[in-house]
Amino acid sequence: MATTHTIYSEMITVTPELALEWLENANTRNRPLSQNHINKLARDMKNGHWKLTHEGIAFDPSGVLLDGQHRLWAIVESQTTQSMMVFFNIPKESVLFIDSGRSRTVVDILKLANRDGHVSSHHTSTLRAMLGGFGTPPTLTVQETSELLAKHRPAVEFAVKHLSCGQVKGICNATTRAVIARAWYSADHDRLIQFCDILTSGIVGHIPSAIVIVALRQSLMMTQDGSAAARRQRYGKTQRALRAFLNDEPVGKLVCSTRELYPLPDEKRKTA
Repeated sequence: MATTHTIYSEMITVTPELALEWLENANTRNRPLSQNHINKLARDMKNGHWKLTHEGIAFDPSGVLLDGQHRLWAIVESQTTQSMMVFFNIPKESVLFIDSGRSRTVVDILKLANRDGHVSSHHTSTLRAMLGGFGTPPTLTVQETSELLAKHRPAVEFAVKHLSCGQVKGICNATTRAVIARAWYSADHDRLIQFCDILTSGIVGHIPSAIVIVALRQSLMMTQDGSAAARRQRYGKTQRALRAFLNDEPVGKLVCSTRELYPLPDEKRKTA
């Protein structure tokens, strides 16, 4: 006859030592670890951004860890102590339903928190691409996204607003918006708007220096490879075309810039 165990929970102060003990002795049947996810949680813990919620740690009646291994590893790696809800005597079959719901995106969470104004995937992808520059867009926690979006909101909003077309593929995306968002800090805004209008429409009018934007437009439409190398190429060409347009510089052939032309304010201070 099956024995019924009463489910109960406690709020426990989990030290790195306790977390490691549970991981070494009770974590016998969990899914493979995601080091990227652990790193994100650990950064939040180190920075004091971790908050107590109903989500925590769960053990079955035999003491086997059913849920929470990433949180525990984050405690170990951050070397911080965190208060967590710990649930005991969770039936083994409950693992079929743990984390089986639809995961919230970063945008979903920011909207639910209702503290970042209007947020779309265009805002978050532009932010990451802007911060990445020529490199790889960083992986951000929700808290980091919220703080950095607040810091760079005017620049990101400007880029999203003026490169929002969806009719022509390859033109309006996180990469091209990233260049506009970076340039927002140092370039004339009216000229940036003009650049975006020509890029999205393809209409040059009577502006000789806008020919380079047409060349960029054609290149972006033809190169939609999703690889990191292709992204850097698009980013570099967008920067180069923007610099030529803003400086009324004649360009025979549009090539990729080899350095960052529009550093962010923090980047300028680091190299000063």
